[in-house]
Amino acid sequence: MSSDNDTRDALAREMYWAEEATPRSRMDTAAVRDALHDFAALMRDDEKQLIPRGEPNLSSRSKWRRRLKFRLFRLYRPISWRYDRLLGDLGELNAALADRVAQLEAEVERLRAKAGDK
Repeated sequence: MSSDNDTRDALAREMYWAEEATPRSRMDTAAVRDALHDFAALMRDDEKQLIPRGEPNLSSRSKWRRRLKFRLFRLYRPISWRYDRLLGDLGELNAALADRVAQLEAEVERLRAKAGDK
């Protein structure tokens, strides 16, 4: 059973690193804004969780090490909650900035069209 889990974890890691992400330089403003909104939502969700989604530091092959890591994580979790909140705030500020950039791009486009009509 453990061998199957190890194999599954190794495959998941390989698929994650092999995944081709959209280059950020090719993303338009709307895509960046959507990605930032998604990031802010994930950070806000992680802020409320006892154990954040996909926490890699809690895995171990032996049961006693997993338990020890989990107990240490729960002991130090109040310290990291502050950083989760700050990351959520940063995500929301970036999303607000992306919204503003989208509005400004629309305004510039409107002004260019108006200037082209004259």
